[in-house]
Amino acid sequence: MSKGKRLLSMTGRFVFIVGLFFSVYVFAMFQGGKVSWTIFYMLTPFLLYSIALFVYPMNNIKAERLIRTKTIESGGKLAVTVKLTRTFPFPLLYTVAIEKWADPAMELKTKKLSKHIFLFGFKKSVEFSYEIDKLPRGEHIVEGIEIEVSDFFGWIQKRAFLELKDVILVYPNTTSIKYVPINAQYDRGSLVSPFSLVKDTTMATGVRDYQAGDRVTWIHWKSFARTQNLMTKEFEDRQSEDIIVLLDGRESNLFEEQVELAASIVEEATNHQANIAFASVGAETVMFPFIHSSDQLQDVFVHLAKVRPVVEEEVQPLSSTLEASAGSIVIVTSHPDWAFLQSMMSFVKNTRSVICFVLVDTEIALPLPTQLQEQIRYAKAKGITIHALSRKQFAQAFKEVAS
Repeated sequence: MSKGKRLLSMTGRFVFIVGLFFSVYVFAMFQGGKVSWTIFYMLTPFLLYSIALFVYPMNNIKAERLIRTKTIESGGKLAVTVKLTRTFPFPLLYTVAIEKWADPAMELKTKKLSKHIFLFGFKKSVEFSYEIDKLPRGEHIVEGIEIEVSDFFGWIQKRAFLELKDVILVYPNTTSIKYVPINAQYDRGSLVSPFSLVKDTTMATGVRDYQAGDRVTWIHWKSFARTQNLMTKEFEDRQSEDIIVLLDGRESNLFEEQVELAASIVEEATNHQANIAFASVGAETVMFPFIHSSDQLQDVFVHLAKVRPVVEEEVQPLSSTLEASAGSIVIVTSHPDWAFLQSMMSFVKNTRSVICFVLVDTEIALPLPTQLQEQIRYAKAKGITIHALSRKQFAQAFKEVAS
């Protein structure tokens, strides 16, 4: 109902109540007798309350929201406490408070959970809590709280929307991946160790001026104590190599699994101090060329919480490139068609190898769709390492590639 229609309805109800009050009074005056005056005196408190409720200012009510769950992953629980306060203790009877969400799907999912019916009475404050289970990944916006109050018989019903915006970010789930590098080498022979692209931080070879993005643990504090200039330790590299993770943002039934795998790879690499970059390709290309700190990793996870798939026609051509130092591209997709893979390879320069994780919704023992088999066969013929895997195989993803 529009605001104009609601106001017209309220005015009509008020006129009805005032008219009823005078009608009962006139009836008692002309009719006389105990019965008519009893009816008048019985209805008077209810009618006066309805009139007082009509003029009661709903903007007297203020709201606060406390989100008790700080970090939520996909499928997790949101716990919220809402507190309503006011300065004028008018006796409110039937009060309904309900959270209003920007997303209609969330509105439908939470309607019964976030709706609270209570008797406000003369209290100046009241609070209620609710929990929502199995939240989907994404950015969920709660716009405010709608308050509805009513008199005894529902003659007067007043609503007010208390704007109170909060953004709930639900991050993708992550899996602890056992990384076995493909190109892990020192100057002599090969080495199987976690992340070939980490620096050997046990052996400092010198110092240099501090640069933005350097880790705090790399600062040479003795030099700082002597010179008052920040200096950063330089370490012996294990053959400097970059990993660039590319997420296919095209629409897919397995898009959530793609996001989870990409998040798991980036998190594992950052925890091992890898030289890693991340980019997602969709309606626009979003790049994170340096992920060295927890804040930079958080920026990636915020993006992965918000990212939404787009139809292939809306995918924008890549407008820039990332530079890699003899590194590897890791592509996460469920549609490994050659046109897409080729555009991804042109996006990154100076690469050593291309690894493509193809997400499937069946166990590998089962036959894959014919079209998917043909796409994988063609990509392998072009020199791309392809590994098809389901969600259950995330932990062993890189081990399978290396085998």
